[in-house]
Amino acid sequence: MKKIFFILIFALILSVLYFILNHNISKKEPRINTLKSLNCDLNINDCAYTLKDKQIIISLNPKPVKSLQNTKLLIKNLGTYENLELKIYGLNMFMGEIKPKIYQINKTDYESQFILSSCFMHTMRFRAELVDNNKSLFYFDFDLKR
Repeated sequence: MKKIFFILIFALILSVLYFILNHNISKKEPRINTLKSLNCDLNINDCAYTLKDKQIIISLNPKPVKSLQNTKLLIKNLGTYENLELKIYGLNMFMGEIKPKIYQINKTDYESQFILSSCFMHTMRFRAELVDNNKSLFYFDFDLKR
């Protein structure tokens, strides 16, 4: 009888610890629960953003963006950067970080290609962040719809 009692107490303690740890881990990962509409939808047309008094044009092709399909990113009028990197990650669900190569095609323009993973969510919001020497320069958000 004592053995069963100790097993039940041990199981209860493990359950409580699991719920406490699981709750704390989920608090540490900031996620967007509700998506606000984007100012510009890259699934419909190219978008213009302002960075340091310059207008940067972002284009994703083909439109609309689809999962498991090669997507071409074109960045116009960004300027010249020595160590430019691209990081793409999900905002409303963690799906890892994509770091595709980015190529300079002239003094101010860049291009890259990447493939987005499939997701069970109806709308997945991604952020593409441009980084130079580990310092964030600029980012833009886009949606992937199922």
